[in-house]
Amino acid sequence: MKRLLVLALILFLMPTPDDAAAAELFSVRCEGGAPVRPYFATFDVDAKAVVFETPPIDVETNFGITTRSGEIISTNDGKIEFMLRVRPGRIDLIFDRNKMMTWPGLDDPTFRPILTHPCTVTPPRSILSFRVRDPIVNPISVRCEDKGAVYFTMDAASKQALFERGKEGRGFRGEVTDAGQDEVTLSMNFEVPRRVVWSRSRQTITIEGIEGDAARPRTVMQCQEIPPRTMMEFYRDSQR
Repeated sequence: MKRLLVLALILFLMPTPDDAAAAELFSVRCEGGAPVRPYFATFDVDAKAVVFETPPIDVETNFGITTRSGEIISTNDGKIEFMLRVRPGRIDLIFDRNKMMTWPGLDDPTFRPILTHPCTVTPPRSILSFRVRDPIVNPISVRCEDKGAVYFTMDAASKQALFERGKEGRGFRGEVTDAGQDEVTLSMNFEVPRRVVWSRSRQTITIEGIEGDAARPRTVMQCQEIPPRTMMEFYRDSQR
């Protein structure tokens, strides 16, 4: 009997799926409009932060996607009420546990009606997924020190790569050209293309120099692998 009571107490205290989702970073993919187009939101409930990716103007090319940051206003009854910063004011939305995004409006045909769009909950969207048709699912990120923090995020399957200089917020795209057990080789589109190698065993990023260019010598930085960087970095950029 005592064991049954203990088991019942454990089950009672265990978080439900909704509680677990509310305590962690996650994203949603929603679809709406005419024609139907996808858009995304990434939530950090603890930080009360949101990054919203607008629907593309052209679904085939993903042209027209932008990001907007916002803040979570409340999390009650499985609903996340949040606002997005837009000029000249704000937009308020609600995401609920029935996997639905609600755009409040005026329930009158003369004005914009209330809109509801179906959504799918996904793991936190990688920063590499922005403006990419297929989501990046297994990226890795590394942080290095070079007059401040810099970051490389890469994904061998999609061949996507991104460099970010933390303080300046500058980003450069690139591609994965080779990936082995220990090393990942990138071609980064800096002002000129540069070969970059991440070594897991040495925990280094090596940026190869350009022959005859003293301003671009070979550089080796000590780095460490960190949790993959997500779309929430766009929120942090907006706070700088």
